Amino acid sequence: MTGTPTPAPPGAPDAAEDEASYGTRVEEAFIAERGTPFLLSPKDWRLICGWRESGVPSGTVIRAVREAFERKRARGDLSKISSLSYCANAVEVLWEMERRGLVGAHSARAETSPDASDAAPRLAALAEALEAAEANVPGEADPAVVRAALAAARTALGELDPSSGLESLEESLGGLEKALVKRVEKALGEAGRTALAEEVAEEAGDLSGLSKDARGRIQRALRARAVRRRLGLPALTLLGG
Repeated sequence: MTGTPTPAPPGAPDAAEDEASYGTRVEEAFIAERGTPFLLSPKDWRLICGWRESGVPSGTVIRAVREAFERKRARGDLSKISSLSYCANAVEVLWEMERRGLVGAHSARAETSPDASDAAPRLAALAEALEAAEANVPGEADPAVVRAALAAARTALGELDPSSGLESLEESLGGLEKALVKRVEKALGEAGRTALAEEVAEEAGDLSGLSKDARGRIQRALRARAVRRRLGLPALTLLGG
């Protein structure tokens, strides 16, 4: 990064990480995901400076960059990304969600994947939580539907292979939770869904300053958290948060 590194502003997540080290970490992550040598433009560096000055942790930026590339690859898009600005919306969304506690905090998400011996007991703990949640069916919900949804989730969880790797497990757990939330929401009935929507809207507050993608992801995460709260369930993830 050009110029003399400046100290982090008040409220920055890591005062020890100066401008140069912050920028270098982000640059290296972007180049690693791109897969070919690349020089960031002055516009890219201004974007990095803006994130740092806004207090966004470098780890959050790096995770968002990786997520942006992963989604691109999942679509089968093999074109090269020519600017860090491609990842700007992903950074915005992830940082807002981390601030709201909707995903694991930046300090909680380990950079190394747990091995099978770590994953197995974590999956077992989630299965126990799903079983315990059967005693917490919301009064406004159809108990038979909720218990069936929990049983299906527990069965799907039991079919996961602990040795398949963190990325695969997290993807499966994410899909499992999404299906569970959808079924529980349906079981709440009209009055219960209205109450849930009002709760989410109040908790979300004013999202008008965020992009459409950011608003959608935050609202979905808030709904999932509200449903889990009704059932006394933790997030279905092997990561922190």
